[in-house]
Amino acid sequence: MNKLRLPFLIASFLSTLTASSQDTVYFKSGLMINSPAHYGREAIVTDELAYSLYTNNLKTPVDGETFGKDEDGKDLSWQPLVADSLNRLRPVTRPDRRRGRFGGDYIYLTYNSYKKQPALLNIKGNSFFFLNGKLHTGDPYSSGWLYIPVALKKGLNEFYVRGYFQTSASLIFPRKQVSINTEDPTLPFIVLTHNNNLLHGAIVILNTTGKELKGLEIKSKIEGRELITQLPAVPSLSSRKVSFDFDAGDIIKKDKYNCNLTLLDKGKVIDEKIISIEAVDPSDHYSETFTSDIDGSLQYYAVTPQLNHTDNSALFLSVHGAG
Repeated sequence: MNKLRLPFLIASFLSTLTASSQDTVYFKSGLMINSPAHYGREAIVTDELAYSLYTNNLKTPVDGETFGKDEDGKDLSWQPLVADSLNRLRPVTRPDRRRGRFGGDYIYLTYNSYKKQPALLNIKGNSFFFLNGKLHTGDPYSSGWLYIPVALKKGLNEFYVRGYFQTSASLIFPRKQVSINTEDPTLPFIVLTHNNNLLHGAIVILNTTGKELKGLEIKSKIEGRELITQLPAVPSLSSRKVSFDFDAGDIIKKDKYNCNLTLLDKGKVIDEKIISIEAVDPSDHYSETFTSDIDGSLQYYAVTPQLNHTDNSALFLSVHGAG
C-alpha cells in the first residue's frame, strides 16, 4: 500500500463526516482507549495521553495499536467505535473495565474541513477535549446544552475527548456567527402582587467569530413592555451567560407568557429568540433571581411559602456534597 495514502484512509475510517450544506453533522466512527490516568480530588493529576500530546510525542491512533499499560502491566490498545441508529458512539466490543485505570477513557475523532471555519462542538458527558492540541472545556454533568465554539482548520482536524458515556458527538455549523442560546436560561417567576416592573433573567450568547464583541444589547418585550439591557463583552470563540432585564408589570393573572429577546449590535438585529416565563400566585412555589456579589453572575433561589404558620417551625437545609 502506498504509505502516502495511509493517513487519508485512517481519517476516512475514523469519521464519515463530509462537508455539505447541512447545519449539523454527527461523528459516525472513531477510536477509544482507557488511557492510564489519575484524576479526581487530588493535588496532582497524571494523564499519559495528555502529556504525550503536550510534548508532541503522541502518535496518530490506529485500530489495535497499543498505548500504555493497565494496572496489571497489560497493554492497552485503541478500539473502534461505531455510531448506532441514534448516533451514539459505542464500542464494537465491550471494554473490560477491570483493566481500566481510574476512568481515563479517551475517544479519538476526526473531521476533514474543506476550509477554515468556525463550528460548535456538542458532546454530552465529557470532561474536556483537545482540538488540534488545544484544550477546551467539556460537559462533565451531561447536561447536553453546552456548545463549545471551536475554530476548524482546513484539512484534518483531530479531537481527543476525555470521558466517555456512550453518547453522540456532533459539529454544528451555525448560520449566524453570533446568536442567543436559550437551552439553559436562568429565570425568575412572575409573582402576582409583587413589584414586577424590573425582573432579571439570563441566557447564553454564542460567539463563533474571531473577535471580542463589545457594546451588544438585548431588548426584551413581554406583554407590550420593552426594556433594553447593555451587555458585557463576549470574548472571541466563546460562550457567555449574560443577564437581561424585563418588565412584567402588566401581567395580572397566572399563566405562561412569551418574552421576546432581540440581540442588537449598534441597533442592528443580530438574533431573536422567544422564552417562556411563568406567572404564579404568592402562595405557590416560585424562584427569584439575584446578582451574585462574588462574580456578578445571575443566580436564583427557590421560595416555598409557609401556608399554615406553626410556632417553633424548623427549617432543615442540606447542601450538595453533604453525603
